[in-house]
Amino acid sequence: MKKAYKIITMVFSAALIIGLVFYFEKDIDSSINNLSRLIQPCDKPIKYSLGEFDKRFGLSQEDFLKAVDQAAQIWQEPLNKKLFSYAAGEALKINLIYDSRQEATDKLKKLGFSIHNDQATYDSLKAEYNAFDKIYKARKNELDNIVKYYEEQKANYDEEVKAANKRGGANSNEYAILEQERKDLNNLAESIKQKQTAINKTVEDINAVASVINRLIRELNLSVSDYNTVGAGASGEFQEGQYVRDASGERINIYQFDNHEALIRVLAHELGHALGLEHIDNPQAIMYRLNESGNDKITADDIAALKQVCKIK
Repeated sequence: MKKAYKIITMVFSAALIIGLVFYFEKDIDSSINNLSRLIQPCDKPIKYSLGEFDKRFGLSQEDFLKAVDQAAQIWQEPLNKKLFSYAAGEALKINLIYDSRQEATDKLKKLGFSIHNDQATYDSLKAEYNAFDKIYKARKNELDNIVKYYEEQKANYDEEVKAANKRGGANSNEYAILEQERKDLNNLAESIKQKQTAINKTVEDINAVASVINRLIRELNLSVSDYNTVGAGASGEFQEGQYVRDASGERINIYQFDNHEALIRVLAHELGHALGLEHIDNPQAIMYRLNESGNDKITADDIAALKQVCKIK
């Protein structure tokens, strides 16, 4: 009886262990991979998968994954070594997240702007901001005057209607005059509504320009103490992309890009962080802190940093 009990206990324990291993299989695999990356960096490819994907960027998942592969090739070609591989459900999630950053970029694209992280773009946007601000102030002043006039005419109309009611009602001539005044007030109200819509659009354009200007001020380390936005520029540090590794997992978030080339660069930059690379003080490098138009090819500094991380002489 005792022997049978021991056998049952052993079988149950084995089943429990197997069940726990199966349940935590992904966590165990992730831990093993992380340990392997520490001991033998670049020995095995980092496996990634597609995470959150927002269609408002106008990209298909297939095209986005092709862009990720192109970005991976930037690091793989110099070493002739596969450093990344795609597989659904893998731990490193690459997310495409649409928020105010890309919304501002899309708005400026529609206005005909090509955005770069440089002084020339800042100067151009600042001039455009001043032009929009001038239009806004003129339209706002015009609207305020029309609203004031509408309120005065509305008050007069209400008094005339009140007086007519006290007299027992308006005669035919008075009614015709009041009816025309009512129509004029309605037309004026519609005009106010249209002008307010136009002002709202101008404010949206101003906010988009201001958002990118604020981003450039921070990224270019410009000292601009007298700059004030009419709208709400994005607060905090602007990031086109971000590599995160914490208790909840490992992920790359892509927030903003101006074109396909910029997408490849920001992906390559964040994949570099996934490999363990830090920022490089070379404006031409992929791992430079800014995603500039000049850093679309890997530099000797990037390769040296990569070899150091991968422990390749």
